[in-house]
Amino acid sequence: MTELEGWLTLATRRLSKDSAALVRSEIQEHYESARESALAGGATEEQAARTALATLGEPQVANRQYRRVLLTSEEARILRESNWEARAVCKYPVAKWFLLSIPVAFLSAAVALLLTGGMSPITRVLLAAAIATSLVCVAPFLPIYTPSRARVYRAIKCIVLPSALFLAFGPDSRKLSWLLICCLWLLVHAETTRMSIRRKLPVAQWPKQLYL
Repeated sequence: MTELEGWLTLATRRLSKDSAALVRSEIQEHYESARESALAGGATEEQAARTALATLGEPQVANRQYRRVLLTSEEARILRESNWEARAVCKYPVAKWFLLSIPVAFLSAAVALLLTGGMSPITRVLLAAAIATSLVCVAPFLPIYTPSRARVYRAIKCIVLPSALFLAFGPDSRKLSWLLICCLWLLVHAETTRMSIRRKLPVAQWPKQLYL
């Protein structure tokens, strides 16, 4: 492995394939330009290679900078999965009705238990599931296709989903705070990852799922 290849390996760590290919192309062009300038100045091949590599800086620092502006491998995976889910729903009408039936099923079960046995822990969990799934499963079919509408929806989601968790845990929220924190952390992690993807992609390239 050449020194340049070792530098590129470190600099493109955890980047998506497309991001890594873009970085490699730009860095190799910059490297060759710096090497040719050094050769024109009278440096030997070895000296020119060292000089050109030095102009690239530290690969670890470059990697951190690239990950702030380019898609990482994890973000690219999440984006692919979101696109696949959206295509599956559009391609198979039965998938649409299945999604819409999930919150209805939870709500029906919760109402039935509420009428027969009152507000039990299972009833709370079913009500919370009905609220959460209605927000998540119905959203792909709502006219949310502008950044302003997306911000309103996400603000509602940030209020409703944690509230649904507190409803599910009920009086035991304090006793089971560790589990509640884990659930909230998963929500926060998913949303921060989506925020990072939105920041890196122009709005014109956002799939429907990225608005939600």
